[in-house]
Amino acid sequence: MKTEWDYSDRAKTYDKRADYNENAIKNLLDQIQLFPEELVADIGAGTGKLTKILLQNGLSVEAIEPNNNMRFIGIKNTKGKKVNWYEATGENTGLDKSSVSAVFFGSSFNVVDQTKTLEEVKRILIPKGWFVCMWNHRDLSDPTQVQIEKIIKSFIPNYNYGLRREEPNDVINKSGFFSSINNIEDRFIVRMLKTDIVDAWKSHDTLFRQSNGRFNEIINSISDLLQDDFYDVPYFTRCWFARHV
Repeated sequence: MKTEWDYSDRAKTYDKRADYNENAIKNLLDQIQLFPEELVADIGAGTGKLTKILLQNGLSVEAIEPNNNMRFIGIKNTKGKKVNWYEATGENTGLDKSSVSAVFFGSSFNVVDQTKTLEEVKRILIPKGWFVCMWNHRDLSDPTQVQIEKIIKSFIPNYNYGLRREEPNDVINKSGFFSSINNIEDRFIVRMLKTDIVDAWKSHDTLFRQSNGRFNEIINSISDLLQDDFYDVPYFTRCWFARHV
């Protein structure tokens, strides 16, 4: 399925990215109080990073992913679990009206038409169902991350992380579909091999789209910066959630 954001060439390294923080997800699920085996949607499910956590917490999942390469890996990663995978988009999921108790976006709400997608979320949610979006953000105050940012800016002076680092409150409120917005933030450390860090950067489509053909040079410069075998990489899992009114 053709989409504006094409992760076909990023899929093979996408799983090297850090998982979402388990404490943040547990806190989130405690607050929205879903029952075991309740049906939820994971939109832009990718390789199943969030889908796996939702399944581990006893939920049943409708996983929406337009990219064949990402979806193929996601299906392998969740084989035998209570999940159905669909080739579809956030703007047109193909799911039935009022069919899911919550709709999750794990690092995907920034790659959709947010206004159209929220209309679709409203359609497929049950009354009083939940909208949830989340991202993992590196802690850019960490010394190693400061150096990585300098490398990126040396190649792309006007580099912009875009919607993935902007709060989604305005577009959620403007829709009029949801109650007050809540948020959760949890800082955590992931010990990562240097090779996994470099591979994770290879999956970064926001960087690729702004690299003006110099993506591999940027990746090589990040690799040259990292001299140790392992690094403790600091992240924040940041979640926003609101109830359908």
